[in-house]
Amino acid sequence: MIHYKKIAYYYCFLLSIISYFLHGISFASEFDQIKKIETYLNSIQSFEADILQIDPYGNETFGTIKLKKPGKLRIEYNDPKADHLILASNGVLVVIDYKSNTEPLRYPISETPLKYLSNQNLDLQDQSIDFKISASENNVVLELEEMKRSLSSGRIILYFSKDPISITGWEIPINTNQSTKIILENLILNSQLSDDLFYVSAELMKFYNKMNN
Repeated sequence: MIHYKKIAYYYCFLLSIISYFLHGISFASEFDQIKKIETYLNSIQSFEADILQIDPYGNETFGTIKLKKPGKLRIEYNDPKADHLILASNGVLVVIDYKSNTEPLRYPISETPLKYLSNQNLDLQDQSIDFKISASENNVVLELEEMKRSLSSGRIILYFSKDPISITGWEIPINTNQSTKIILENLILNSQLSDDLFYVSAELMKFYNKMNN
């Protein structure tokens, strides 16, 4: 009887060692993936791409995106029904609706999930950032959320292809069941983008002139 107890004891001990070892491998793999994504995102100084945006109700809109670090962003839509522009520069993100007479919306870009893409140096090991990462054979999904976030900063889910790693889009959850998704096509990294593309004052002047006419 004692002999069997010893076997059972050593068997359980061996399982605990294997479990600990496998957990260590999993943690190391996760850490490696995080470092690869962090290095990749920090290597990008600018990018432009065609986009497909899917809103929370499943409506699809095509457009283009241009991003230049630090903090510059321009999203335009090809659909005439979506006659608005998302523009960011000098720390402010502006949403201009050319078909509306309402004042353009303004947000500090640091208070939006897009800060993770437009920051000059992204530190994914920052203690204020909570992250979840999962990987399949061909893709990596990284969910980021600021632990002490403001009301508008929310979460962002980044999608990457693997080998070589490349960003393919992102998703911004609005609530538990709804989100806005962006799918990237024809991605061009580190292209020479003029600062004039992100000139917020010029676009605001265009909007006010149109509103007053």
